[in-house]
Amino acid sequence: MQDRDPVVNNSDLTEVHRSEIVKILQQKEVCSRAEIAKITGLTQASITKIVGNLIDMGIISESGLIKGNGNRRAIGVKLNSDRYRVIGVKFGRHLIIAGVFDISGKLYEQREIEFDLAQDAKVVIGSMKAQIHTLLEEFDNIVAIGVALPGPYLRSEGRIAMVTRMPVWHDVNFLEELKDEFDKPVFIEQDANAGALAEYWFGNHGRPLHTLAYFLVGEGVGSGIVDNGNLLLGEQGAASEIGHISIDCHGPRCECGNYGCLELYASVPVLLKKAKQEVPELFTNDPRHRIEECGRIFEAARSGNIRASALVEEMAKYIGYGCVTLINAYNPDIIVIGDMMAMGGDLLLPEIKKTAKERTIAELFDNTVIKMSALTIDPVLYGAAAIATDRVLARPSEYLQTI
Repeated sequence: MQDRDPVVNNSDLTEVHRSEIVKILQQKEVCSRAEIAKITGLTQASITKIVGNLIDMGIISESGLIKGNGNRRAIGVKLNSDRYRVIGVKFGRHLIIAGVFDISGKLYEQREIEFDLAQDAKVVIGSMKAQIHTLLEEFDNIVAIGVALPGPYLRSEGRIAMVTRMPVWHDVNFLEELKDEFDKPVFIEQDANAGALAEYWFGNHGRPLHTLAYFLVGEGVGSGIVDNGNLLLGEQGAASEIGHISIDCHGPRCECGNYGCLELYASVPVLLKKAKQEVPELFTNDPRHRIEECGRIFEAARSGNIRASALVEEMAKYIGYGCVTLINAYNPDIIVIGDMMAMGGDLLLPEIKKTAKERTIAELFDNTVIKMSALTIDPVLYGAAAIATDRVLARPSEYLQTI
C-alpha cells in the first residue's frame, strides 16, 4: 500500500480506509469484500465493517453474486456513481468548456463559451460563473466543481503566475472569485495536472502505472506528473512547467523572462503562424476555430503537401525535445501527449519517438511508452472533473452522503 498522510485519530483513519475502498470501486466497478481486503491489506473483519458503513451511507451498494476466490461465488459491491455528479470547467485562452460528469467519468452535458483575449476579465469570469449556475440548476446531485486553469497556477495565492498572451489575467484571484459563489465546493488545478489525472484514471493504458507524464501541447505547453497515484505539485503547485524550460539559451525572449522556451517552438500559435506564412492557401476561407485551423494543416500534410509536411515534422522534433526532458527529469512509465496537437498524432509520433530515442539514454527510452491521448473527451476538461472527483473521494463521508 502507499504511504498515507499522518492521521490524528481513529475517525481520520476510518475516513482514509473509506476513501481507499471508494477509489478502488471507482476504478474496478465491482469487487468482492475479499478482493478489497487483498488490495488494501486490511483484515476481512475491517473491510466488512467499513463496507457496511458505506452501504448505510448510500455511497455503495451490493450488486449480486460475482466470481470470488477459488471460483467460489461472492457478493459484489459497487460504487453508486450515477448518484453523484461533478462539474468540470476548462478555462482556456479563447474558450471555456464546462461539462457535467458522474464520478465514474460519464459525460452528461458539455457547453462552450468563446471569448477574446481583449475582453474584460471580469466579464469573462462572469460568463463562466453564469454557465456553472445554469448547470447547477439543470442537474441534480452535483457534489463539487473542478476548474482547470492554464499554468503556472499558484495554488496558495489563487492566481495564474504567467500565461503567454494573457497578461491581464495575472491579477485575477480565482480563489476569491469562486470560493463563495456556489453552494458546492470548488477545487482549482493547473490544466496539465488535470489532464494527467484524467489520463491516469480514465486513459485505459492497459498496464499498472508508476509514473505518468501528461504532455500538453496546445495553445500553450505544459506537463503534469502523476506518481503512484498522486500529482507532483511542487511548493507552489507549479512543478513540471516544461513549457518554460529553455531549449535554446540564445533563442528569443519569452514573456516568462527566459530565453528559447519550448513553448516558443512547439505550440499551436507557433504552428499556425508559420503555416499562414508557408501555406497561406490553407487559410483563404477564415476558419472559425483554431482547432479547425490545425486540422487543415494536418490534413494537408496527410495529402502530401510538402510545405505542410515540413512544418509538421519540425513541430514533432520540438515535441520530441520536450519528451527528452520529461524522460530525463521524471523517468516516467508513459508520456501521453494531448490537447490540440494530438489531432496530428499519426504524423507527429514517428518523428517524436525518433528524436527522443536519439537524445535519451537507451535504457530510459526503451522503458518509456510515448503515445497520443486517445480520450474522446478533452483531457483537461475530463481532468477538471477528475480533480473534483479525486477530492470528494478522498472524503466520502463528507461529500458523498446520500443526497
